[in-house]
Amino acid sequence: MKKKALLKISAGIAAFLLILAIFFMANSFLGNPVSAKTAKGKALVYINDKYSHLNLEIKKVTYNPKDGSYLISVSSSTSMDTHFFLSYRDGEIFKDDYEVSVLSGMNTMERFRDQYKKSLTPLVQAKINDVTNISVIPEKLTKYGIGLDSAFDKKLVENVNIVISCTGGTDAKHLSEILKKTSGVMKENGYAAAKFGITSQHETVLTELRNIKPAHIESESLEEILQQAITNTEYDGITAFSKGK
Repeated sequence: MKKKALLKISAGIAAFLLILAIFFMANSFLGNPVSAKTAKGKALVYINDKYSHLNLEIKKVTYNPKDGSYLISVSSSTSMDTHFFLSYRDGEIFKDDYEVSVLSGMNTMERFRDQYKKSLTPLVQAKINDVTNISVIPEKLTKYGIGLDSAFDKKLVENVNIVISCTGGTDAKHLSEILKKTSGVMKENGYAAAKFGITSQHETVLTELRNIKPAHIESESLEEILQQAITNTEYDGITAFSKGK
């Protein structure tokens, strides 16, 4: 009987310790509900004090195990471009990215970028089967001057970098054809870009070309220009990278 009782007690202690270990592990990765609630409360006081005119609400509180902080997602119910993060730790809000995300125009530019990609991609893919993706990358250090919550207008984001991902071949002839066709579709539909890039993978070979200017694409010698860049890894400002055989 005593042995059975001791076994039950040992099993109970082991189960308790296991639950305790799981609890501490969960806390270390997910935080705990009490601290999350405290973080949310501090954030509410903070936004009501600093941004009372913005109609803000807290969307989500997430624990960051890297530094033991809580990341608080804040957005406006009346402005689609007003959304940013606060960071809470040790009883205080120690980071606020409102200026970086909202006032700088970053959120607005990201929305325009996404809409540009969403609108352009199907137009290109309808004409070119080998195009698998189009990325729209804003030019660094460029001030686009787009007003907060502005309606999308592709003419406001002409100074972007278009990067085309495609298949079907990695030779200069194939890449030049993809670039010319894509540029043609863009012109037909009122899109423009400051620079182009293209990445193509065929079987085991990958080729990437960057910093291609519209003037390069319009040139009758585009194929030769790309071949020079591929052969020498750089030509007339165009950079190239290839791997595989």
